[in-house]
Amino acid sequence: MTKVELRGATKTFVEARIDASLSVEPGRQLVLLGPSGCGKTTVLAMIAGLVQLDSGDVVFNDRSMRGVPPESRDAAMVFQAHALFPFRTVGENVGYGLKIRKMPAKERERRTTEALATVQLEGYEERWPSELSGGERQRVALARAVVVQPRVLLLDEPFSSLDPQLRSELQQMIRRIQQDHKITSVFVTHDRDEAQAVGDDLAVMIQGEIRQVGTPAAVFANPVDHQVASFLGTCSAQASP
Repeated sequence: MTKVELRGATKTFVEARIDASLSVEPGRQLVLLGPSGCGKTTVLAMIAGLVQLDSGDVVFNDRSMRGVPPESRDAAMVFQAHALFPFRTVGENVGYGLKIRKMPAKERERRTTEALATVQLEGYEERWPSELSGGERQRVALARAVVVQPRVLLLDEPFSSLDPQLRSELQQMIRRIQQDHKITSVFVTHDRDEAQAVGDDLAVMIQGEIRQVGTPAAVFANPVDHQVASFLGTCSAQASP
């Protein structure tokens, strides 16, 4: 299992600055919760290696990821927009990462079948993305991420476009997969209920900074300041703004 740390990781944009220090313990799912535009997706991109840091570091198991390209970090990402290849079948989409890794065809087929079974899409290998519902497409995207057996799983508001019932079902599914495979995971959301439903740990991010980290119960019960309390919808805070 992999421990992930952001050590003073910074990135400055024209209108915003991200400054993140964070630790995700091995095999746990940390939810990164915050309002839209606060920098949550940028933090995921930092971990994945899709954003070059201005300063600080991203560390996997005490090994610096500076200079390590995204394809060598063994981190898989699931986006809000599932980003499936429209002209590849479901099986081809799921097995694409294994093909890039030059895995033999028979082993690739076996792993693809197992991954689709994990997300309850057995027998969908020959279907096309256009034939699937939104929830099914997102499950295919999840299967494509877990089939490569990543050290780190990064989820960027993967269920925000789905209806509440389906969203709840997929939240439970991803928790089961993450726990069964003991994957270190960071799950980004702006939804407070979702954060409490899927997280072992919770980090609240506001205006480019990680303001508070703890268990969901502890953070919601004792927000560290009034901005965090206001965002969480609670009426108490430990400190003045």
